[in-house]
Amino acid sequence: TLGTGCTVLPSDSPPQSLGQFKRTPMTFTPPKPVAGRSPDLTLRDYLRASAVPSNRHAAARLFLTPRANREWKDKSTINIVDRIDVNTVANPSEDEAVLQVRARSVGEVDEHGTFRSQLFTDTFEVQLQRVDKQWLIDKLPEELLVERDAFLATYESQSLYYLDTSGSRVVPDPRWLYSHDASLPNVLMQLLARKPSEQLHDAVASELKSSARISAVPGARGNGVDVEITNFTLGSEASRRRLAAQIVFTFERARVHGPYYITVNGEPLDSNFRQGWEVSDVRQFDPMYESEKNPVPLHAITSDGLMKVGATLKPVKGDLGKMADIRHASFSRGGSMIAAIVNTGERRKDPQVLRIGRVGTTTTVALRGNNFRRPSWAPNGRDVWVVDGKNRVSLITWQDGDKPLVARVDTRDLGTKVQFEALRISPDGVRAAYILGGKVYTCVIVRERDGGIKLTNPQRIFISQAEVMLSLSWRSANQILVGGTLTDRPVLLVSLDGAFATPLGTRNVTAPVSVVVGNKTGIYVQDSRDVMRLEQGSEGYWQDVPALVNSPRAVPVLEG
Repeated sequence: TLGTGCTVLPSDSPPQSLGQFKRTPMTFTPPKPVAGRSPDLTLRDYLRASAVPSNRHAAARLFLTPRANREWKDKSTINIVDRIDVNTVANPSEDEAVLQVRARSVGEVDEHGTFRSQLFTDTFEVQLQRVDKQWLIDKLPEELLVERDAFLATYESQSLYYLDTSGSRVVPDPRWLYSHDASLPNVLMQLLARKPSEQLHDAVASELKSSARISAVPGARGNGVDVEITNFTLGSEASRRRLAAQIVFTFERARVHGPYYITVNGEPLDSNFRQGWEVSDVRQFDPMYESEKNPVPLHAITSDGLMKVGATLKPVKGDLGKMADIRHASFSRGGSMIAAIVNTGERRKDPQVLRIGRVGTTTTVALRGNNFRRPSWAPNGRDVWVVDGKNRVSLITWQDGDKPLVARVDTRDLGTKVQFEALRISPDGVRAAYILGGKVYTCVIVRERDGGIKLTNPQRIFISQAEVMLSLSWRSANQILVGGTLTDRPVLLVSLDGAFATPLGTRNVTAPVSVVVGNKTGIYVQDSRDVMRLEQGSEGYWQDVPALVNSPRAVPVLEG
């Protein structure tokens, strides 16, 4: 990861105040070469100055000899490094130095701003020459290396928003962009008109075609943003609303405030929105819409059944409220459906069943097996994903009044003999997060033309060199809650691209954390002792859920 944050829970929602777009003044001042400064400190200054991309990295090129400056090729990929150790290995002359550098790479950012999490240590040599009492770099690796803290001071994570293939929800595609670029609105729109990142390529759609020309001018009417699209053919009313959703969410989450005046070939995108589009006009495309509108309150699995947790425990209506051997459960987003794994007590090779149904009713047996993992709902509230003891992934579709449909999911692209410890579907239904060998991965869900479904394009999220993670849940379409065995940070909030892993309230929670769930109502875990709730404060801490103190090994249940 690029870094860890404080324990105050980050928000996925931007500020709601409206105003004209302004970039904050640049607070990072790139270092400059200093006469008499040692070779190793000169190299460290260069790695910090490389964080400013303006004028072909002019700030970094100040540290180069005239020859190296002439041969400079501006790199499209940034390798972000930390833990930099520098040793002098040779001094061919009093005006020459050869340094051996050992640095840990925490990730790469490609030319489109996509971050790829990684964690490895590299060793390389750098040659310097003294020119007019000043050490300058004469030879260095081909790739552009940037010191991590300097990168975080000059770049910011934004998200482009594409569409799921049904056109029902927007899907975030995180990009790291230079945060002091006054043309950010234009940059965002130009990137949105291009292809999504490689991982999402086959899993999302867009109403904004690459042939379109698009410009964004903040404040042209005194507030908001004017978005002008040309060389573009308007589609249906539904298509225009989907296009507006992509633009509005991309700007809103980048803190480029509306209203958004969108015109196509000189005419309003929709005549009903001549006064501009607001977030409320496209809120139904938000993947968190159902969860925000109807958040599921805390429930828990106890030895007596599935309980609603308040001041006391109250059995849920329907058969699950009095079922004594429930192993896992999860509500659909919005809380209208429930899926549960139940031990039947039967002596057979398939002693567990997946039961699904409407909340408060008698559930239906949808699948038999053994050692099922916690089921996960797709955002449509009808599809349930589950992994069985043979590591087969099944997609079960609820049909009112009919037997649920069961389809096998193709996981071959994730590797051979994949052993899932957990699998959770994202709120937009486009990605899945999973744990394999204690490590966290994301992948995308692709529906093929023949009707088949596969998981593909896996990417690991590197948290440390030795993490063993046990549970995960989607906090939002951009953030994943992870629980595991790291004693100093048993619960983490991880960004979608793996750039950040923020410890959540290390006080009063004890590894291992075997279950983690969260929604608008709160974040809950099952640690080595009890069910705990994260309480917010300057540092954050975990507190017992009073109603569950006398329910040993209760399991918290929310949605997703």
